[in-house]
Amino acid sequence: MKLIDKYILSNVIVPLIYCLLAFLMLFIIFDLFSNLSDFIEAETPFLQIIQFYVYLIPSVLIFIVPISLLLAILYSLSQLTRNNELTAMRASGVSLYRLVAPIIGVGLAASLAVGVINEAIAPQSAYWTDQFIRAEQHEDEISFHITENLPYRNAAENRVWMIGEFNRQTFDMRRVEVIQQREDGTDASRILARSARWLDGRWWFVEVTAQQYDEDGYPLGRPVTAPRREMTDLTETPNDFINVIKDPEFLSSRELLEFIRAHQHVSRDTLAIHEVNLHYRLAMPWTCLIVTLLGLPIGAHTGRKGAFRGIALALGLFFSFYVLINFGMALGKKQAIVPWLSVWLPNIVFFIIGLLLLRKMR
Repeated sequence: MKLIDKYILSNVIVPLIYCLLAFLMLFIIFDLFSNLSDFIEAETPFLQIIQFYVYLIPSVLIFIVPISLLLAILYSLSQLTRNNELTAMRASGVSLYRLVAPIIGVGLAASLAVGVINEAIAPQSAYWTDQFIRAEQHEDEISFHITENLPYRNAAENRVWMIGEFNRQTFDMRRVEVIQQREDGTDASRILARSARWLDGRWWFVEVTAQQYDEDGYPLGRPVTAPRREMTDLTETPNDFINVIKDPEFLSSRELLEFIRAHQHVSRDTLAIHEVNLHYRLAMPWTCLIVTLLGLPIGAHTGRKGAFRGIALALGLFFSFYVLINFGMALGKKQAIVPWLSVWLPNIVFFIIGLLLLRKMR
């Protein structure tokens, strides 16, 4: 890495860190004021409150990193321009595009990092914090974790579950019925159990009754009963059932894609919501790269013409982008436009705007 690259990167990364810390602090303070009464009423231990905010951070990075990156770029470039450092670098024979290449690299790296966090960590941490707050607000913590009358269909293996009670915390079940179907939709077998537990990566059924059926739907012999049975043929895991219960915003793109593939029988409205959330989770990390392309020409202009106008223009474009994203998502979920276009169109439009502004940089 050349010395000039290190200098430019240091001028961006230092204010970026300060902006990230400032926005994180502001967000935590704001959220703490919102939830403080619930923590006090539930007598939540201090260490659990700290754990709550540690888990909350990954899910908010998708919003905090882009605005922090934009402000850091505006600040660093305005300082370099105001002090005539960019002019001196260009006078030494370095092209403007070569000078901004390290900053574009930061934007690309931020998009990739946020994308990984948004896929691997943020969905689970956001769901945990949501359930934690709801549990603190709920007087009966045990009943809060119970979901009643939960249906689940495994289309890939032609299997249907009907669960009377499912505990999202312990994964225990009550009044379980599992129907194995043939390719033509007829029932091949039916298993009833008073309860079920998830142990060592397997389902264990208690007080089991199993019945086989022929192709005409008639029972084949007598039902087979057992006080306890390891269900080695069942491939479903607790996460499969939890993902049906979860709001789509708490699912990773992989989980959303699996849900869409396995639940083609559900209503088109439900599929549209999941498809929009899938593309949203894939598209949003690229906001970091987009704000980098927008911030570079505006930041360079700001140093010459004054800070207020440039910052106002950049923030206006930034919030316009989010307004367009939310408007497009609303249209996509109502099936007014196709799901992928509802989310990716703002990215495409502002990416082109950023490239055009970057091309006009002087």
